[in-house]
Amino acid sequence: MAGVSQDRLGAAVGLSGSEIGRIERAEAPWLTIVQSVHVLRATGLDLWLKTYPFGSPIRDRAHTALIERLLHRLPLSVRAHREWPIPLHGDHRALDLLLEGLPKRTGVEAETRLPDEQALLRDLHLKQRDADLERMYLLVLNSRLNAEALRHAPGLTREFPLRTRAILAALTSGRDPGANGIIML
Repeated sequence: MAGVSQDRLGAAVGLSGSEIGRIERAEAPWLTIVQSVHVLRATGLDLWLKTYPFGSPIRDRAHTALIERLLHRLPLSVRAHREWPIPLHGDHRALDLLLEGLPKRTGVEAETRLPDEQALLRDLHLKQRDADLERMYLLVLNSRLNAEALRHAPGLTREFPLRTRAILAALTSGRDPGANGIIML
């Protein structure tokens, strides 16, 4: 892909050409993340990693408390499933909440501190698509820092246009709010 021979690439990163060949064929169980970074950088690429929860999730108190605040506002007719796995074989992602008993299949992702807008939007859209959700709500801790972050996140507010009052009013009456949105509690 980089237009260099396996021998030349190997020499540039301290490996043999045959080792580069084994890496290309996914036959290098000895390959470390550090070695992968060196090989990829020599070809003009960066390595990006993402982690996914596996097994029993360990959540911080603030995250759990934020989810509990939302759950206490929902009517008994709405059932909430925590850490609901994305239904794709081999996918370790999960929704913070899947809400059932509403007119639309609804997911909720909770954030105590808003991360990078672009990465968050991508994650929300991918989870909505992959979990086959008709609605997605971002539950955000109501803090000065998060309010400021939202003021400077035009993509997030455009893609998730509804706000707390409208969403909670609809959810508590068991109706569809009509769009994705952001709940600040």
